Amino acid sequence: MTSPLVENNFDIDQVAGFEGPEKRLEIDFKINKNKLEGLRIFDRVQWQELLNLAKCTIISQTSNEYFDSYVLSESSLFVYPFKVVLKTCGTTTLLKTVPKFIEYAALVDTKPEFLSFTRKNFNFPHKQPYPHTGFDAETEYLNKYFRGEAYVLGPVTGDHWHIYIADLSEEQQHSRNPDQTLEIMMSDLDRSAMSHFYRGQLDAKQVTQATGIDHFLPGSISDEVLFTPCGYSVNGLKDDAYYTIHVTPEPGFSFVSFETNIGMTNYTKLVSQVIGVFKPATFCVSVFNDKNSVSGPARTALSTEIEGYELIAPHSASPTFDGDYHVSFWSFKTTQKQD
Repeated sequence: MTSPLVENNFDIDQVAGFEGPEKRLEIDFKINKNKLEGLRIFDRVQWQELLNLAKCTIISQTSNEYFDSYVLSESSLFVYPFKVVLKTCGTTTLLKTVPKFIEYAALVDTKPEFLSFTRKNFNFPHKQPYPHTGFDAETEYLNKYFRGEAYVLGPVTGDHWHIYIADLSEEQQHSRNPDQTLEIMMSDLDRSAMSHFYRGQLDAKQVTQATGIDHFLPGSISDEVLFTPCGYSVNGLKDDAYYTIHVTPEPGFSFVSFETNIGMTNYTKLVSQVIGVFKPATFCVSVFNDKNSVSGPARTALSTEIEGYELIAPHSASPTFDGDYHVSFWSFKTTQKQD
């Protein structure tokens, strides 16, 4: 998404090569049965105070009985009573929000019990400010607050995924189960597919419907934004599950991300549906889940046979983390000619 940068008066050089791949932070907190609203007691003003540390702005808010959803100038924030998910793109400083999250958690008498920080390799790493100047710097920064482990999945000479995990629960006894996250990271997208995400005759809601995005998780409440002159974000809410999509449509650095935490026995159909809308030349998929997820082990949650695409070696990487958390990562490339 380039438009938020224009609207927020960022350096024009960033607009010329906008960093679509997001940094993602998830923190699970210990459930406090005496304060069941948990982190949802904090209002939009307080969350904006935290997001100022990441250099992004709340554009829109939607809530249901389970969680609060915020569309940001650079991606999304989801707030459950005892879990937060923050994604930011561009040159945001996501990790600088960590001490503020810990501060807010203390105000509702809880503390982190599990943290994950993930991101795909950057397109323009030289533009990133500290602490995102490299994965070593990000790991060092996180180790100021947690004792975690860092991994890189996939070939460092191609698309790869950085992941930092800190399991802080007592004897791996997490206070919530099951849990799962699917991410699809798409690059070099079809120009005709991307034409929908420039400002024109359709508004944001109409774009969601015209492209078929509203069919990904039928029955969801959607909160979408179409930026000027281009770029699109949507957060979807379906009971206690969310989905989020962010589109950077410009040729040369086009990128689309899709993420959801909905539980499915297998994600192959959903992945095929998503890439069918956006038509990337290459895409990566990650599945991160715990032992009680309905999808079972992450490595079996996706078929490696995706119509029109072939796997890029290594086919997948599937480490297991403390607390019986599993992750798998795959990379694919098209077998068809792109426009």
